[in-house]
Amino acid sequence: MWFASRQCIMETKSDILSGRYGHQKGFTLVELIIIIVILGILAAVAIPKYADMKAEASNSTARAILGGLRDAATIVYANRIVNASTEPIDMTAVWSQAQVSGYDTDPIISSDTLTLQISGQQYAYRLVKAGGLATGQPNVIIQNQPSW
Repeated sequence: MWFASRQCIMETKSDILSGRYGHQKGFTLVELIIIIVILGILAAVAIPKYADMKAEASNSTARAILGGLRDAATIVYANRIVNASTEPIDMTAVWSQAQVSGYDTDPIISSDTLTLQISGQQYAYRLVKAGGLATGQPNVIIQNQPSW
């Protein structure tokens, strides 16, 4: 009897020392709540920065396309001068000469306007000619962005 009770006490001590009791694995509720709060703070800071970066990326792509269209307009104008052509320069001729990428959907082209969608934002490129002449030197601008 004395031996049986001593063996029971020894098993309990060995269980505690071996980690079966007292050293349970896992996180406490307080630790989990702290982690959730930290993730919430990070999300509150990161989401607005992501939205700003997306808008900046769209604008940068639009500016890059603007540069390509301006170069293409200059090439079309120079080709017309070299070939002594009096044919008016339109956006279709400029677009066919341009090699641009980064837009979402197929372009909508009219005689002097090109509309592209870039990352969900719509940009309208307009072909303007020097002096308002049909054969004047062309330039491309983005509507609502005159300083670009």
